[in-house]
Amino acid sequence: MSGQASSSRRLSVNAAFLQDIKNDNRDLKILMDRLAVLTQPREAAANHWSELIQLFTDLNDQLALHFGLEEAYGYFDQALDTDPEMSVAAETLRSQHAGLFEESRHLAEAAAHACTGETPTEGATPEVTTAQEKVLVRYDAFLKQFHEHEEAELKLILDALDEDLGVGD
Repeated sequence: MSGQASSSRRLSVNAAFLQDIKNDNRDLKILMDRLAVLTQPREAAANHWSELIQLFTDLNDQLALHFGLEEAYGYFDQALDTDPEMSVAAETLRSQHAGLFEESRHLAEAAAHACTGETPTEGATPEVTTAQEKVLVRYDAFLKQFHEHEEAELKLILDALDEDLGVGD
């Protein structure tokens, strides 16, 4: 009856480890800060597209590490005493990792394909191509989704800490 065993499994949050992962993940923050500088205003992106290609690739690599650490140390399967709502929330958040990671991979690939190799004539201001603009719009959407995901994880951490400390309702 493996169906019953898997349906009774619950996911809980290891709040202490998950918070450490978030606190120690400076590389991801530095990378995203650098991306912010180079993607806004759009003219900055046009001037630094080859660097952006590398940064999108680095972002994909960093997210692999970030999500891997969260999944290895931030969640526990088969917890004995887990709030069912918290378990569902944790599973939902953990399941989002694959989609976010996949989108970061697509961003890296799209950025590389959007590189035109054109050099502006001397004195001309480089402009973002249509393909590059699509990548930047896609990155903006990814960034919004990623931040919402991280905020939801932080809320879950705080809820788990409240429950562990007995200060929740």
